[in-house]
Amino acid sequence: MARTTLLGSVLWLCCISMAMAEAPSAPQLANRIDQLLHEFQQDEKVVPSQQSSDPEYLRRVYLDLGGRIPTVAEAREFLKDESPDKRQQLAHKLVRSGTHARQMATFWRRTWIPQTDTQEFRDLTDEFETWLTLQFANDAPYDQVVRKMLTVNIPDAEMEAHTGASAAMGTPESFLTASQRLPSNLAANTTRAFLGLNLDCAQCHDHPFSRWTQEQFWETAAFFARPKAGDDVTAEKFEIELPESTVTVSATLFTGDEVPWPEAMTQDSGRKALSDWVTGPGNPYFAKNAVNRLWAHYFGVGLVEPLDDLSEDNPALQPEILDELADAFVESGYDLKLLSEAIVLTEAYQRTSRVSAGEEREVDLKSYARMPVRGMSGEQLYQSIRTAAGMKAVRDDIDPTRGLDDGSRFVSSFFVEDAAHAERSILQALALMNGDTTAEVIDTEQSPMLRVLADAPFLSTSQKIDTLFLATLGRKPDAEEVELFTTHLKESEDRSEALSNLMWVLINSAEFNTNH
Repeated sequence: MARTTLLGSVLWLCCISMAMAEAPSAPQLANRIDQLLHEFQQDEKVVPSQQSSDPEYLRRVYLDLGGRIPTVAEAREFLKDESPDKRQQLAHKLVRSGTHARQMATFWRRTWIPQTDTQEFRDLTDEFETWLTLQFANDAPYDQVVRKMLTVNIPDAEMEAHTGASAAMGTPESFLTASQRLPSNLAANTTRAFLGLNLDCAQCHDHPFSRWTQEQFWETAAFFARPKAGDDVTAEKFEIELPESTVTVSATLFTGDEVPWPEAMTQDSGRKALSDWVTGPGNPYFAKNAVNRLWAHYFGVGLVEPLDDLSEDNPALQPEILDELADAFVESGYDLKLLSEAIVLTEAYQRTSRVSAGEEREVDLKSYARMPVRGMSGEQLYQSIRTAAGMKAVRDDIDPTRGLDDGSRFVSSFFVEDAAHAERSILQALALMNGDTTAEVIDTEQSPMLRVLADAPFLSTSQKIDTLFLATLGRKPDAEEVELFTTHLKESEDRSEALSNLMWVLINSAEFNTNH
């Protein structure tokens, strides 16, 4: 009887433990983050701004999750919906869309391989984003995506890796290629991209302001060294010589953890062992780095700044939030969609960017009391201009055989490094005013939106103005805007040209050009 009772107690405790380890839903995680932020803001005596309006939230969440503004039809559908949970429904739909897979492919490509924004490595962009898009569209866990990038073409990898698939399917090899397959470059890029640690400052010598030593840097680089062919491969064979020195160091984890060497050793076992440790659930940096970078994507500032310094010497201002999100991320099986959906459902994300009466104009971004105004990326701007004109947003389609029609020249000329502090340059402003892309979308012969408005006798002047505002700004015009636009249309001899001018004005407005 006692044994039965004991067994029952053990089973009960196991069930409780499993339940506690179950990942929360997106709304549950959002509520928990809101509680922690509320406690922080109360302690700091910070008064948060009001909730954003429906048009404001709609446009923001489409840009952040989908990489473009909503279409007229999408805006009308959301704004007329009176469901109390319509924001939750929209976020859930968007993170499972092709637009989100494309948007995340661009975001993580730029995060992991920033070299692809340079002329030297720009050719790697399409094949890598195509591969990433398919991974995200097929719900590949984050840890598996990273592991594939690090173990690509290792025959004995424990999981499926890329082994020469067709070019249309893309390839994860771009990470190794951009690092020129050099152990030093791979060590620096791996720790920065996947762990949020800047070890390369110790590459040449011990840095006086860094906890990492030169020896630790090269011990990490040794994992990417390859023993000579024909040798019996052992852990000791993964070694590398320090620059301008005769000192040789072996592959060692800078945290002091035991290296997870595979049983069957090959020339690539160093890379395999490091990838297993980097992506393992016990790694103290892996999940937090992903969470911190994704949080910075949605809020313009990370929970830890700078983003590549997650060391103990640089703690998060609100470590409880970082821990909560990281734990949920691991428990979910590294589900990026859960993180994104939860973040955009928080009260912090849903706050307005507008300054209300009595509020301070400037607030600390890290208080998350008001949504910051952020500059659009080149990709967001290009896709939004096309969407406003009623042109096909090619990035909605996850078919890899179609390629990435991302207006590469336009995108590169509107590159944004820091969205929270981005300012349009004079050349960029001129390009938006007079460039080929703008000329195309305000041409009534090429723009489907303008062609419909110009040729639709069943639409009144006010309805045409409403449609223009919904197409570009995701909202209806106020009374002053209606009067101004109506006067312009009535006084113009050429109605098509007048509509083109109004489209030009809206596309060049500050409201259109920012993510707010």
